[in-house]
Amino acid sequence: MNQMNLKRSILITFLALSVFGCATLPRDPKETLRQIHARPMRVGLVEHPPWVVRTNGEPAGVEVDLIRNFASELGTTPDWHWGGEQEQLEALQHYQLDVVIGGLTDRTPWSKYVGFTSPYFKETYHVALPPGSQLQNIKGTEVSVEKGDPVAAEVESKGARVVRVDDSSNVNGPVAAADWKLEQMSFTVTNEELDSLQHVIAVPPGENALVKRLDEFLYTKRFEMKGLLQQQVAKR
Repeated sequence: MNQMNLKRSILITFLALSVFGCATLPRDPKETLRQIHARPMRVGLVEHPPWVVRTNGEPAGVEVDLIRNFASELGTTPDWHWGGEQEQLEALQHYQLDVVIGGLTDRTPWSKYVGFTSPYFKETYHVALPPGSQLQNIKGTEVSVEKGDPVAAEVESKGARVVRVDDSSNVNGPVAAADWKLEQMSFTVTNEELDSLQHVIAVPPGENALVKRLDEFLYTKRFEMKGLLQQQVAKR
């Protein structure tokens, strides 16, 4: 074989290997997606209504329903594991869980240690008013926020006074909440945007085939998310 033919042969071999490599991407180093087809999906649950809701029986919540449907598409069933956020994400980091859900967003510092899907739902927060009300300036105004909602900090940063309530739907004054909830309450959303969160689901580090499959599933649900959240709140 002369030098020209040798170079051509090497080039053809390299291209063939490149094509073969691309055909098998993305990969799961720990073969998580392949394993899930043969066993229950180990799902870490972090309580965070309406995303994950603890009940006396089967767990409920928007992300619980999403993962239940995703598992069904893969021909398996979820195996639920309750715990705190750090505990669950540490287990995920060491491949003891396959997925962790709990209203996580892309602001989590755990992105250095575990994998995440692409953001699948953007949750925007505004100040809103009951029908017929008007608000010129939020500064100095009392604004109701449900207890435990971190958006209260954003309200205070605007110079408003936060009133913490159990249920914002019973308030007859300015309210700060997610847009999907304000719409459900039939409140009028003002131009006072407070925050915007991108929701994600956590997976083990490096398991790219699993992330791709889950991303594809979540993409098909993107237009349903607002309605799913409103339905979950209506069940309370």
